[in-house]
Amino acid sequence: MAGIKDQENIDELRRRLYERGDTLESSTRHQLTPCPVVNVSRGWDTPWSTPAQSLSTVDTISQDNEIANEVVEVVKTPTKRRYRKFVLIVSLIFFFITATLSSLYLFFGANQISATNVSISLSTEFSIAAGETLPMQVSITNQNSVAIESATLIINYPPGTRANEENGKDLYEERITLETITPGQAKNIPLRVVLYGEENDSKEIKASVEYRIAGSNGTFFKEAVPQSVIISSSPLVLRVTGIDKISSGQELEVRLQLKSNSSLVQRNILISASYPNSFSFVKSEPEAVYGDNSWLVKELKPEETFDITLHGKIAGLSSEISEIQLKAGNPQLENQFMMGAVLAQSKFNYTIENPFTNVVFSINGDSDGEAVLDPNTEAVVTVKVTNTLTEPIYDMRVELKPRGNLIREGLLVVERGLYDSDSKNIKFDVSGDVTLAEVKPNETREFSFKVKPDPKQTTASFNVSADIYARRIDETQVAESLVGNALTEVKYSSVATLGSQLGYSDGPFTDSGPVPPVVETATTYTVTLAASSGVNDMVSAVVTTSLPQYMTWLEKTEGDGQIEYNPVSKQIRWSVGEVLAGQNKTIKFQVSLLPTTTQVGRTALVTGPQELRASDSFTGVSLRASNPALSNELSTELGFVKKNGEIQSR
Repeated sequence: MAGIKDQENIDELRRRLYERGDTLESSTRHQLTPCPVVNVSRGWDTPWSTPAQSLSTVDTISQDNEIANEVVEVVKTPTKRRYRKFVLIVSLIFFFITATLSSLYLFFGANQISATNVSISLSTEFSIAAGETLPMQVSITNQNSVAIESATLIINYPPGTRANEENGKDLYEERITLETITPGQAKNIPLRVVLYGEENDSKEIKASVEYRIAGSNGTFFKEAVPQSVIISSSPLVLRVTGIDKISSGQELEVRLQLKSNSSLVQRNILISASYPNSFSFVKSEPEAVYGDNSWLVKELKPEETFDITLHGKIAGLSSEISEIQLKAGNPQLENQFMMGAVLAQSKFNYTIENPFTNVVFSINGDSDGEAVLDPNTEAVVTVKVTNTLTEPIYDMRVELKPRGNLIREGLLVVERGLYDSDSKNIKFDVSGDVTLAEVKPNETREFSFKVKPDPKQTTASFNVSADIYARRIDETQVAESLVGNALTEVKYSSVATLGSQLGYSDGPFTDSGPVPPVVETATTYTVTLAASSGVNDMVSAVVTTSLPQYMTWLEKTEGDGQIEYNPVSKQIRWSVGEVLAGQNKTIKFQVSLLPTTTQVGRTALVTGPQELRASDSFTGVSLRASNPALSNELSTELGFVKKNGEIQSR
């Protein structure tokens, strides 16, 4: 028989209950030892789950079987905690009710202060003439149950608004202090300003109020519905006229007319112009008072006009449309040349058409537009003018305007045209060339003159501009008098020179050793280099040379600029820098010659070839000069005998 512990084991009990062929035996009862019941299964509804209960002794094997089955079923069934779901549902219902009541409370304005309880309105006239006084009124009402404090009315005005007083200041934003507005109180604030603007302009005025409430640091804001005012008429009318088709290179004339449209005298009227990129201002009548685009009219009486004529050169692509913008109005009080209120504005459009002529310059056959010549070269200037229109042009007249320090009598040679010494222009017209009476499409006429050089003239140069005049059959709004132009420039380059000389005890250094040199005996020499500029300044000048293998650099130098020696390559670099026109810079350095027996009876080279590189500061071209290698033969003019450079044996 199994022991008492096996009998109490549920698994063993179940095995015994369902085991076949086994005879049940009666079991001997044992008295259980009393002990406190320990609840080891929290949340399980078991027969022993309370301390007041105790496990009864099973009398029979069948009773053990029933209890065991009940224990197994009970162990498998946990207790459901329904109270948690209940708490969650109750919490959600409470939150929903609270949120609903709070929203309704705020929505229906049951609080003490609300922006919806403050009303502000702006009233004004629908339209007004520019320059007249505009009456306005702002109404503010406090419908809250508490007063609003530190109230400030803010009015935002459109550009062109001024205070309603003589020489009134420009108004952009106005702030009016209202202090406290008690519950139920309404305040009406009257305002009067002067509006300026163009006819049919719409000007928008805005009003708002800022305020606080007692016990709060926050600032509240309420805005009125903006009001628009139409400018029914303007005291000024601006008109602009001119041709609407023009060739690139022509001079455009634009005429402005400012007219008073008021029964009052207008004072201090500013007129400003804005030019496109294709318009280059030349002059105006009358002259501008500021820059090239601002005019000031001190006084304009009723029905009086003020006229301005603009002149500008046109340069642009064919079929390009450009626009000149013009404005007239009151200047700002702080700056009379800055536009304040615009009373009238206009614009002028013009279309660029193909030039009626094609003008090509060539200098000695070079037609790049700019030529650089050697100092002693004669310049032959040729101008070719071709009619590019699809129709003939008539009475062509060409004026060439040479300018520069080489354009003077004795240097200028004109072959066919007439040179006017007063205007210094060369003129070609029908009186001197009948072929200019009519120039058919694609036909070319050629004109030329010569300029002789002056080698002594510093920064020698000249430029030539050409103005071509002709006429064609008049078209509507198309210039009958045609004008074309072109420009070329000629510069004469400088000539740089480089000199070198060998000396013995020449200058700051004392040389030693035999002359003529003797084998295996050192003889020192002083080398002098000189860089000279021509008629133009020379910049970034550098001279380079080298020493033969048998020569030694003695690190003794004196003169202009800086000199560097590379002992590995035996290269010498003299940084000369800038040399002004007609001047020179020099440097001296000392070297040593140690002849060998293979050089007996021959002269030795002291330095290799010298080369000068620089830039002409006037023309921008590169300048070059060079000298051959320098031998040790000293000049007889220094008192040395002939063949003093031949190396002697010991």
